[in-house]
Amino acid sequence: MPRIGSAPGSALGFAGGVVATVVAGNWPLPALAALVAVVVAVSLVTTPLGAALTALQCWGLYGSFVVGAEGHFAPDWPALAVLAAAGTASLSGLARGRAAVPSPARS
Repeated sequence: MPRIGSAPGSALGFAGGVVATVVAGNWPLPALAALVAVVVAVSLVTTPLGAALTALQCWGLYGSFVVGAEGHFAPDWPALAVLAAAGTASLSGLARGRAAVPSPARS
């Protein structure tokens, strides 16, 4: 499956992050779980830069609308670590899956 570019991946991640934030409301743990799901899903189909931008955007949404008051950003560093780890884990899983498939030129 071909990866989509960084900019479209980032846009997809932002849209998914907005939906997850609206659905989860002001409940920090469900919101973080929903945002992790968005980061993982987008990281599977985009470039590493797109995945990193998605993690940052989801962190911004989390810090501004879930733990922050009325859109004021409250940096939550553990949440950033969780989102970054989710993106990294899904990208490494994709790389391992691609490495296991033999090259058509070598078959």
